[in-house]
Amino acid sequence: MGERLLIKIGNGATPEVFEHPTLINTSRSVSISTTTETDQLVDLADMSAPATTVRRVTSTDFKIDGEGLINKGDVLDWMEWIKSGEHRNLQITDGDWMVEGPFLLTAFQITGERAKSSTCQITLEQADEVVVAEV
Repeated sequence: MGERLLIKIGNGATPEVFEHPTLINTSRSVSISTTTETDQLVDLADMSAPATTVRRVTSTDFKIDGEGLINKGDVLDWMEWIKSGEHRNLQITDGDWMVEGPFLLTAFQITGERAKSSTCQITLEQADEVVVAEV
């Protein structure tokens, strides 16, 4: 996947335009997790037999982590986004599949060393239902 994995952020316009920000240029990861509910089913024919554990998925969650060099002119935009608490539409794709939907910026960290470029780390978390599709 590597360089083919793009996280594109929508601009909120109609029609919405999605662009890959320069910040997410070093590493990126997409995590998909579930929350489950567990029940124990008793064998009614043999009440002394061990129960069977059954699980069902009650929710799914997508989370994106990324990092890279940041353009000095973009820092304020990222800070304003996280401070606003608003979601933005994202498209995550590797060219074969795409996840699209609203995400919140839940973490933004700037790291810098003397005489070196600043880097950032971000976390984007699903804010509502997302669509998963083949491209």
